[in-house]
Amino acid sequence: MSGLLPNHIVQANPALFIDLPNMGLITATGPDTESFLQGQLTCDLQHLGAENWTLGGLCDAKGKLWSIFRAFRSTQGIVLTQNTSTIAQSLAQLKKFSVFNKIDITDESSDFRCFLVAGETAEKELATLTGVTPTADHTSNENIDILRLAPSVYLCVAANSFAIDREFMPETYWHALQIENGWPNFEAIQQETYIPQMLNLDTLGGVSFKKGCYIGQETIARTHYKGQNKRRLTHLIGNSKSTPGPADQLEIQLGENWRRAGAVISAVRYDNDVIAIQAVLPSDLDAQAKLRIKGQDDSKFTPCPKSDETESINE
Repeated sequence: MSGLLPNHIVQANPALFIDLPNMGLITATGPDTESFLQGQLTCDLQHLGAENWTLGGLCDAKGKLWSIFRAFRSTQGIVLTQNTSTIAQSLAQLKKFSVFNKIDITDESSDFRCFLVAGETAEKELATLTGVTPTADHTSNENIDILRLAPSVYLCVAANSFAIDREFMPETYWHALQIENGWPNFEAIQQETYIPQMLNLDTLGGVSFKKGCYIGQETIARTHYKGQNKRRLTHLIGNSKSTPGPADQLEIQLGENWRRAGAVISAVRYDNDVIAIQAVLPSDLDAQAKLRIKGQDDSKFTPCPKSDETESINE
């Protein structure tokens, strides 16, 4: 692995192909698909057309997340792309409430391959590979669906039969992109732990506060309108001997003491040995706060500056 540094992925030329072996698909088909999912998911499917996609979440009755997904329309129904570790519980929850609806909800992860194409020539590479130029946020043909996540970053969902003759970079590159862009990397270990606002799903357009009732809506709406959310997804940078894993705890320095601050969602080690962390921390966290990984007293992390992020990390 080489070249894994902040912003180098979206600036890569030629573009990078990044494998996503831990991303899977739930598909929902049948005449009741839209009406049923509209009452289950945090996003508003009335705004989901053929040429766009939407971020969203599936929650329990208390508003705690079972999954975070990107939804798009296929010719048969609606597809939810999400971490494969979250699919079993998500399916169980959806099927529990779908018994009186004309809808078929299945895990089709084994029939498709997910990957990213990122870099300055990503659009050209995709046009050459697929014959489709991604001119909209969602573009597709019979072999592949292409979701534009950001300029120069495309998520692809291809049938296993579709040949892809490219060298693939490891999934670590995807985790780096998620951290740099503030996109939550949600895994099974985080299920039933966070409401959507704690993972910034509301600011990323994954929660509708106007569409009406859905599972968990009461807690999510109350938190929004009463300003009760005190924790947010935060980007940290720093150093430690070992790369922290999901659910590792962070401590914050308060005077001469250290106190529990929050939990790691995702982390990557760049090629210059700087570590980037995505964590749920107090929303009023001071920009100069000093944090460490619990049990790693020599680790050091600070909130990542938003304006000069790349310069700070590469010093």
